[in-house]
Parts: sequence; C-alpha cells; structure tokens
Amino acid sequence: MLMCVGCNNTSCLIKNCNPDWIEKISLQKNTPVYPKGQYIFFEGSLVMGAYFIKKGHVKIVSSNLQGKEQTVRLAKAGHMIGHTAFGLEKYSIGAVTLSDSEICFVDNNTLQQAFLENPKFTIEVMRFYSRELRKSEIRTKCLALMNNEEKVILGLLYIADTFSEEETNEVEIHLNRQEIAQIIGTNSEQVSRVISILKKDQLLETKERTIILKDIKHLKSTISHYSFANEY
Repeated sequence: MLMCVGCNNTSCLIKNCNPDWIEKISLQKNTPVYPKGQYIFFEGSLVMGAYFIKKGHVKIVSSNLQGKEQTVRLAKAGHMIGHTAFGLEKYSIGAVTLSDSEICFVDNNTLQQAFLENPKFTIEVMRFYSRELRKSEIRTKCLALMNNEEKVILGLLYIADTFSEEETNEVEIHLNRQEIAQIIGTNSEQVSRVISILKKDQLLETKERTIILKDIKHLKSTISHYSFANEY
C-alpha cells in the first residue's frame, strides 16, 4: 500500500491516488503539528484547500447568532476536514484540535487536479463525505426526538464510535462535560446529571477526566427503539 513519504497512516484517503500523485502530494503538502485546543481554520476564513488528519482528534464547530459554539461532528486520523467548503470562498464551519495533532494541508489547485486525474481517490472522498453526511442526518433526527438521557447516551456512543481504535464493549472517552454537551446541543449540567445516573447503573465509570463506558452493548440497547440510531 503506497503512502506519502514518512507517513504510516493506512486509512488516509490520499493512498487512493496513483503512485505519481502520492509522490506529488507528499512533496507539496504541509504537515504542521497543532497543539490541543488550537484552531486549524476558522469559521468565515478563506478556503485555501483541504486537510487530512495524519494523527490526532479534531472537532468541527459552528457558531449560532449569539456566538455560542456547537460541535457539528468529530474527526480522527484518516479523516478529511474542510472538504464541505471546497470550491467555496469561505468556510462555513471551523475546526479545533481535541488532542495534539498532525494534519496535512493540500492546496485547492493540487486537490482539484488530484480529483480530475485520480478517479478512485475522487470516489473514496465522495463515499467518505456521504457516510459523514448520513451520520450527521441521523444525529440531527435522533436529537430532535430524544429526551436528555437518551441524547447523552447517543453522544457518548458517537464519541466512542468515532475515536475507539477497535470494536470493544468497553471504551474510554477523554472529553470533558462541556465538550460532550456541545456535541448534543445541551449544557454540561445535564451531561453531568446523566453521567451520575449511568454510574449508579454501573454502565460507566469516571476516573479523573476520563469517562469509561463499561457496557457499550447495553448502552446501545437503551436507544435501540430508535431504529435509525443503530449505526452507533
């Protein structure tokens, strides 16, 4: 499997380019290191290209009219971000690191030529975008129908589904209450309240700033009556 020089990320979309283009992108891209909590790009900033996460975790954010920030989706190594604004003048969303991250930037011209000359790459980017859009639509539908406890459970399952490296019934989450609240459109107090309930039911544990989901299957069963939520 061909990858950019010095990269061991086997899930990166760029690997779907032909060998010549992988080498070309490898030479032209920039891969800065972003510390935790740093903006990769701001909402309203000019679109200069797209970003491919080599290492780390990222949240995609949007602000309402009052300036309150909400998390639109989460992204990890292998994901592409900024793609929804490709071809537009400005980003409609922003991106912030949730951990120290290495992120590759590919400029608009290079990306456009890569799409034209690498049909497999183009198709895989479209598939990635389609999957992310579907998950976003499901979350929006669920959150409109669920009560607070169900919303928090869905949020925890979404985080686990996105960031866990392998399928397991026990997952650690390293986001604080406010970050979880921004994902499901609530406040940190409601998140803390539900976490306390789930602790009493022995479905999760907390250790310092870490939340440990003890029984993913049981958590999924609590929202299984929402048939469209079964992807989490």
